[in-house]
Amino acid sequence: MRTLGSGAMESTKSGRSGTLIRAEHEALEARMPEVVEARAAIEQAKGVLMRMYRISDEQAFKLLVWRSQETNTKLRALAEQLLRELPNVPPVEPGTVSAFDHILLTLHERIPR
Repeated sequence: MRTLGSGAMESTKSGRSGTLIRAEHEALEARMPEVVEARAAIEQAKGVLMRMYRISDEQAFKLLVWRSQETNTKLRALAEQLLRELPNVPPVEPGTVSAFDHILLTLHERIPR
């Protein structure tokens, strides 16, 4: 029976861990577009909540988490449904749009240089 030296044993261990690391990396890479898409929907929903309720991003996230837990619904699903239902919200008044237009078109003037 042949005995492996410690160097051979270590290369076998590192080979296995290298394989495991590659497999984890490939799995993560495969899921990355899904994760990014989910995060985008959540961030957009947070933005809507922040504007509608005039709350911080942290408060908006906590609100989504609360509704998710209360209804046993995935947070991503809630966020996506909120975005789908936005067209049901009445349009903003023209004065609000005009004020926002002015802010948007003059943002560059207020950025510290």
